[in-house]
Amino acid sequence: MRRQNQQLQQRSRFTSGGVVMILGIIGFLLFLSANNRWRHTLEIKNRQLERERNVVVAQNKQLSIERDRAEAASKAKTAFLQSMTHEIRTPLNAISGFTQILTMPGMELPEQDRQDYSTRIQVNTRLLTNILDDLILISHMEGDTELPPAEECMPLMTMAGAVDAIATVVEKGVKVDSQCNIPAEEKVMCHPRLVGIILAKLLDNAAKFTKQGSITLSLDHEADKMHFAVTDTGCGIPADKSELIFERFTKLDSFSQGAGLGLSIARMVAQHMGGTLTLDTTYTQGAKFDLIIPYIPKA
Repeated sequence: MRRQNQQLQQRSRFTSGGVVMILGIIGFLLFLSANNRWRHTLEIKNRQLERERNVVVAQNKQLSIERDRAEAASKAKTAFLQSMTHEIRTPLNAISGFTQILTMPGMELPEQDRQDYSTRIQVNTRLLTNILDDLILISHMEGDTELPPAEECMPLMTMAGAVDAIATVVEKGVKVDSQCNIPAEEKVMCHPRLVGIILAKLLDNAAKFTKQGSITLSLDHEADKMHFAVTDTGCGIPADKSELIFERFTKLDSFSQGAGLGLSIARMVAQHMGGTLTLDTTYTQGAKFDLIIPYIPKA
């Protein structure tokens, strides 16, 4: 009997120990589960904080970029106004001065001087008009990105009009020639007014820097594109300045007339038509500009 009691007591101890062990295991498992949930929640919170931090960093970078752009735009606007003030005042002063001389009471001028002053007034009036036209064109191009409908035109006529327009500004003795290497009667669908603007800018630039020799405007086919080239025998442009010259207000010769907008506007118009305008750096006898623009053959 005593032995049976001892066995019962031993079994009771084993049972109690097993229960305790099981409860301990359950408690440990519950702890691990709670710990995992807490760790998972903490990881989610950390990822949320990291995303929020990245958003704040990105916003700060964007704000910094916008601030830099605003500062750059402000500086560009100031430089623009300063340049325009100078470029507009110069021809205005010349026009005003020579007009006062011509209209001064009692002023007796030799006929040659009178003609010279009148020519200077006309030249400066043309210069001032060109500057204002350039400003209007820049404003229009930047504000309206839609290309107008293509029109029927004869490239030969567009070239002839551009050549005739610079006849009065070319130095005496400089020959102006045109070479249209497509049928004279051929018609295409393009934007003749815009092409004319570019050719006028290129020819005007050539006339400004060509004191002797020749200026040639040529046209060739290139697949579905027209390739205009303006070649002169002027002072030329260094190869390392081949892109600088297309920036606004850039003048390699600070004493030359103009606001330094012509080539910049010409490239802007070319790109507006889906074309390109580049300086041929392999040409060494002066300067050569290549204008390549797409066109639609006339059906």
